[in-house]
Amino acid sequence: MNTSDPNDPLSRTLAAWRVAPPPDPNFRAAAWRRIARANRDTWAAYLRAHVAGWSAAAALAVVAASWAGHAAAQAKLDADRERMVVSYLGAIDPRVMAKLRP
Repeated sequence: MNTSDPNDPLSRTLAAWRVAPPPDPNFRAAAWRRIARANRDTWAAYLRAHVAGWSAAAALAVVAASWAGHAAAQAKLDADRERMVVSYLGAIDPRVMAKLRP
């Protein structure tokens, strides 16, 4: 480890340097206000402050989920309807079933 030369002007200046700020009479009160403000900032307060944005996001999620569910249900309905039609036609006309069999 390097030790600095005590005769170096920078070392002497830094060793003699002292900071003496003037005392702030409102420091303690300001510190307690900052602590109280930090305790007030909870998730509930955050959500209350941003309720419009979160409501829009929730509504968008519900709409997207509804649309996706409707599309999936419609695809299943179409597939089931196709199977029912083929089964019905096969029951009435054996030639249709003969064409459908591999």
